[in-house]
Amino acid sequence: MSSDSSKKRKPKVIRTDGGPQEGKRSRPDADQDARYYSEEAEVDLRDPSKDYELYKQTCQDLQKLMAEIQELKSKGNKDSAAEIEERRIQSCVHFMTLKKLNRLAHIRLKKGRDQTHEAKQKVDAYHLQLQNLLYEVMHLQKEITKCLEFKSKHEEIELVSTEEFYKEAPPEISKPEVTTDDPHQQTLSRLDWELEQRKRLAEKYKECLANKEKILKEIEVKKEYLSNLQPRLNSIMQASLPVQEYLSLPFDQVHKQYETARHLPPPLYVLFVQASAYGQACGESF
Repeated sequence: MSSDSSKKRKPKVIRTDGGPQEGKRSRPDADQDARYYSEEAEVDLRDPSKDYELYKQTCQDLQKLMAEIQELKSKGNKDSAAEIEERRIQSCVHFMTLKKLNRLAHIRLKKGRDQTHEAKQKVDAYHLQLQNLLYEVMHLQKEITKCLEFKSKHEEIELVSTEEFYKEAPPEISKPEVTTDDPHQQTLSRLDWELEQRKRLAEKYKECLANKEKILKEIEVKKEYLSNLQPRLNSIMQASLPVQEYLSLPFDQVHKQYETARHLPPPLYVLFVQASAYGQACGESF
């Protein structure tokens, strides 16, 4: 085993002296952020068109300096080293300017993207609100159409006239002080009166049905009584035949004659009835 692997690892020490810890930025990062925010504030003060002109001018100057450096190097003079170094310094200054312009361009691009994203979010929010409003408008239009096409059942009921309603209905139902100038309340009161009348008619109908059932029962009892009376009368007539013969009262014979005489023509039937009455009046000598 090597000496490095045989060494014991030192325990990890947590610094409490304010050194760099997790969650805290180091000083270079803080300086970079401060520089970024300063350049971000500077972007708002600078004109992009002027920065573009400065970028073009800087590129031209840098191109010119590169050409001069190339020309001086191509000559190969030892005295031109100072001039080359001077032009290099100038080129570095121009490179710094280009870097700054590049940073400013990136900041402008980021701001433009952020503004575009924010505007897009606003547009999406407005579009969503517009869709919600359109949905509510469509819903309200459907409800209005339903209300306009609604047909109440009371339209099929033939109500009494207004004059008859105010004449016959009690004040607690008609309410003339409220319903006279309000057609809706007037219709409701007329419907209440119609309902009250129908309740009364329903009660009368129930009473009439009860009376009808009572009368029908009485009729059935009387029919039964009459149906039982005829056999009894026949048995009484048969039992009274000897008495009729003894008293010379031929009721059964007279009854049979009248039953047979019903088949005569009306003039002959009238003649028969008159002759029979005359015979009963005159006695046996007729």
